[in-house]
Amino acid sequence: MNKTITWEAFYNLSEIFIAPLNLIWFIFAGAITYQNFHYVDLINIVLCFIDVFLFDLAVNIADDYFDYKNGKDEHFLTVTNTIGRMHLSLPAVKKLMITMYILSAIPGIFLVMRTGWQVLLLGIIGYFFGIFYTAGPKPFNATGFCELIVSVMISIFIIEVGVYIGSYNYAPFTWKVLLTTFLKCFPITFLFFATQLANNTCDLREDLINGRRTLASYLGKDRSIKLLKILTILGFITPIFLLIFQQINWIVALIVLLTPFLWKNLQIFFNNPDKQKTYLLFIKNESLYFTIYIALFTLVAIFGHSISPLVQ
Repeated sequence: MNKTITWEAFYNLSEIFIAPLNLIWFIFAGAITYQNFHYVDLINIVLCFIDVFLFDLAVNIADDYFDYKNGKDEHFLTVTNTIGRMHLSLPAVKKLMITMYILSAIPGIFLVMRTGWQVLLLGIIGYFFGIFYTAGPKPFNATGFCELIVSVMISIFIIEVGVYIGSYNYAPFTWKVLLTTFLKCFPITFLFFATQLANNTCDLREDLINGRRTLASYLGKDRSIKLLKILTILGFITPIFLLIFQQINWIVALIVLLTPFLWKNLQIFFNNPDKQKTYLLFIKNESLYFTIYIALFTLVAIFGHSISPLVQ
């Protein structure tokens, strides 16, 4: 049993190779803030990003830790899970997990000092769902709400918080700002929900053996694939409705032109949902759509003037 957490072990436990993708949510939040107010507090945005970046690493480590601790399937424990595969010490992983949670709170403390108790409350909410997503006798990732919680917290909650802190002490965060930000997140939310459901559809057998009952477990493979198709279509066509309701510029709405090309690629996954063979293809195509959506939105927010800001 390896009691030392090497860089290789940390790399695999924390999944640090995908954690920088969190930056995209803060780019989007900053773009929405700038579009609304022609202002954005970059220091607040950066502090929040560092907090979420480190917290994401901690959650990934906790995911491996609690999955291993609660796991039942021998193949999962020795081959799939990083701790068993790399013969890591469970106490050492637990110590690393706690350390990362503490480290992640440091930039959050500075952010609260720059803002106020409201941000502290939002942080507590975020930490609650992040920690208990994997921890406890009945973690969220073992329930039918797993996919919903992940998609809402990442693709809506983080972005709303980003807009709030990005305009803090400059412009009021009104119900109108809250609602319009919520609407702009819709394409991302549908697609992010789909990626979580796709992941759990691939892991369906493994989850059931290990006592995890996700939404995919309740729906079954066939109905999960049907819902995946619906969510993906909704994500792909939502920009059209956002254009109609004047929430995005027509340039951003051009993203829908990618739909037939990406839909064709996704058929490979729909016909054979396999974690090793087709899941990565699904992730790439879904991620490509909302990444381009955010990129176009950001460019229009910075250089375009077709949509009036909420305040002058």
